[in-house]
Amino acid sequence: MSNAPRIQFPHCHGDLDPAIRRTLVDHAATDGFPLTGVLSRPPGREPDVAILAMHPRVDFSRHYLVPHLVGAGYGFFGATTRYLNHDADALHERLLLDVAGSVAYLRAQGCAKVVLLGNSGGGSLFSYYLEQAALAPAVRVERSPSGDATGLRTAELPAADGFVLLAAHLGEGRFLQDRLDPSVVDEANPTATDPRLDMYAPRNGYRPMTDGPSRYPADFLAEFRAAQAARCARLDALAREWCEEAAFFRAKVKAGDTDAQGRLARLAYQRRYLLIYRTLADPRYLDPTIDPSPRPLGSIFSFGRDPLVGNYGEGLARTMSARGWLSTWSGLSSHAALERTLPSVTIPTLVIAAMADMDIYPAEVRRTFEASGAADKHYAELSAAGHYLQPVGEAGARLAHPQARVAHDFLLPWLRERWPA
Repeated sequence: MSNAPRIQFPHCHGDLDPAIRRTLVDHAATDGFPLTGVLSRPPGREPDVAILAMHPRVDFSRHYLVPHLVGAGYGFFGATTRYLNHDADALHERLLLDVAGSVAYLRAQGCAKVVLLGNSGGGSLFSYYLEQAALAPAVRVERSPSGDATGLRTAELPAADGFVLLAAHLGEGRFLQDRLDPSVVDEANPTATDPRLDMYAPRNGYRPMTDGPSRYPADFLAEFRAAQAARCARLDALAREWCEEAAFFRAKVKAGDTDAQGRLARLAYQRRYLLIYRTLADPRYLDPTIDPSPRPLGSIFSFGRDPLVGNYGEGLARTMSARGWLSTWSGLSSHAALERTLPSVTIPTLVIAAMADMDIYPAEVRRTFEASGAADKHYAELSAAGHYLQPVGEAGARLAHPQARVAHDFLLPWLRERWPA
């Protein structure tokens, strides 16, 4: 018996039928940036229809839906991006070039139909891609929010045929804005706090997760959400100032205005980074009466502990370049926002909610569905399933194989009706 460690990540499949053919793919974004992925194909034949799964920073090459979709005759391409596991300088506009290269690879393999699987953060990424791909090149986004050229106006952005949104949030920026701790009073001080805006203060309704649900008053919540947007705006202003400063000095260097010590060049090419503390502060984590759902208390990012621990510990988007912040994690500046892009996406669309998801709530998934511009759009939900479609709670204990259920009850019937394998 082998003692080799087994894959434990919740977004990965376990053992795979050895008859499924898996190919390690070296391909490229449309600007030539090298990418990798794994193409899984059914035994004995080449698929006409392929599912493409990508995430801004997560490796979906072992996605849990692979055995179910490939076993039913479809191809599955889990492709990585240039920001795999490290999105500190992530420009979403360049991620679109990675998506384009991955779609083009599948077309070159003979796949007549390509369906984009937008799982979690892959949803807003793909929606942004589809919005831009449908536009005439001359009117695509020319510059990212930082002013960096995108290359989208000269890039080939191949169309896709179908779109699945599975446990997808409204966009990384919008997601983070709802979790920015508005009680931060000094971005350089990780613990300085305005007690009036502190969701982790008992005076505002907080109870430790082990003691049961918290209850936050409506007036506190209104002020809290407004202060989150204000903090995001302050971070945006600082990031934009840094980007504009570097652009000013780059223009001077380009014009030949240099000094003997090269000081202007150093200022021109300096890429400044934000250190962003306390990014797990969403009252919905502890008060289940806000956007009610059958979810347990907590967050997938606090790993079973009180979110207070994650807020002051790991968090999200801790270190970001000024340009990466504006393009990816800013809820005010990022273009990768589902409610902005999805009305322009008209290909057949399936939206699936995991009803017990601790971080993406059914109310948000319904908003996603309503925002879709597709005439052919369908909505489905899986009760008692968490973000990774794992069983949750007592009802989840009676839910047999939820990942397989999503595939066989929702995805495969939808696919077969439109593109039989």
